[in-house]
Amino acid sequence: MAENFNTVSGGQGPGGLDRALGNLVAIRQALASPDPQVRIEALKEALHHGEEGAQLLIKALHEDGDWEVKFAAWETLLNSGDPWLVQVAKAYQIPLRQVGDIRAKYGASERDFRWANLRGADLSRANLSGADLRGANLSKANLSRAKLTWANLSGANLSEADLRGANLRWAKLRGSAISETTRLDPKWRLVWEIVNGQASLKNLYRANLSGADLSGVNLREADLGGANLREANLSGADLSNAKLRGSVISETTQLDPKWRLVWEIVNSQAGLKNLSGADLSGANLSGSNLSRASLGEANLCGTDLRDANLIGANLSRADLRDADLRGAHLQEVNLAGADLRGANLRGANLTGANLSRAQLIGADLDEANLSQANLSGADLSWAKLLGTQLREANLAGARLNLGWGWLKDLTGTILPDRTYHP
Repeated sequence: MAENFNTVSGGQGPGGLDRALGNLVAIRQALASPDPQVRIEALKEALHHGEEGAQLLIKALHEDGDWEVKFAAWETLLNSGDPWLVQVAKAYQIPLRQVGDIRAKYGASERDFRWANLRGADLSRANLSGADLRGANLSKANLSRAKLTWANLSGANLSEADLRGANLRWAKLRGSAISETTRLDPKWRLVWEIVNGQASLKNLYRANLSGADLSGVNLREADLGGANLREANLSGADLSNAKLRGSVISETTQLDPKWRLVWEIVNSQAGLKNLSGADLSGANLSGSNLSRASLGEANLCGTDLRDANLIGANLSRADLRDADLRGAHLQEVNLAGADLRGANLRGANLTGANLSRAQLIGADLDEANLSQANLSGADLSWAKLLGTQLREANLAGARLNLGWGWLKDLTGTILPDRTYHP
């Protein structure tokens, strides 16, 4: 076992007694207490006392007669950070506990029903709102029309359970198990599939996800166009490159500020004059109207801006590395000093754009229109320029890997050496 424990109370006490040893003696005494809560508190302290403390935890895990004490020992080992102790916890199967009349206990304000044995229980129409049912066995239980709002069903066994008409708004379903014979309304079956990585995220167009707990869920590239997200919990969810146009949210939809701003932009709800410095990295803003928007110093790294209207927008010093700007309308846009390394600008209209001092290293500018654009001092090293229009552009001081004689239509262009092309 790794000796990585923090003996927080070492040093010499009165009479030369080592304080850590003294505390360990006190922990042993506390573990003999008839009060389960006293034993639980002692176990929380035991981990600070090296291998001897760890052995006390393991002993309690196997021998203590109180389920709550066993659970505290198991949870402490699992969260210890020590690989050996974590393995000990994972190898131990927490026993299910008998909880008796769960309706009566809930009515008496009890909410902790973790690892409860409720197999086959009749809980139809039961109010279990906010109940902690993590790891509980609810297989073959009748939960039809039960109120399970805010209930934590993570890791619960719901195989063959009847959940028809159950209210699962904001319920946590990640890690729960269902079977083909689990009776679950289509909406909540879809939510279960999403949080457990079983759903095709490309097929969520117009899905009804109102009140669903999707916190922390990976929704990268999900098609949520037209989806009902009213009162849904999307806090911590990864919405990189997700389609949000046409989706519906409410004031109570929990959405991280970054993705709420993205939602506002794609649904024309944002004040585009106030986006300077905004973090829009990885967002799907394809087809969005960002004309005349103030995006100076914005983080648009990896952002999908295909076919976006950026006419006259201010993108000075914006980070556009690896952004997808194919077909974007960028006439007269201000990209002075912008970082466009690796950006995809194939076929983009950059007529009259200000790209002075812009970093365009490795950018794809094939078939782009840069007529009358200001590229003075820009770094175009390794940029793709096949078929690029540069008529009357300013390339003074620009860096190009190859000569410019092969470029398409350089009429009236100021070349890198500051001479005019006839």
